[in-house]
Amino acid sequence: MKLNSKSNQRERFLSKTQEVLYQKEFKQADQVYRQLSKKGSRG
Repeated sequence: MKLNSKSNQRERFLSKTQEVLYQKEFKQADQVYRQLSKKGSRG
């Protein structure tokens, strides 16, 4: 039980860091996508 809770905490920590990295990448991609879509709608 104790080992399980520790591994769960570690997994949660990793998933949180992955979420933060994913959100950062997603924001960048979203900005690029918006810029491209704006250019496409104009042209």
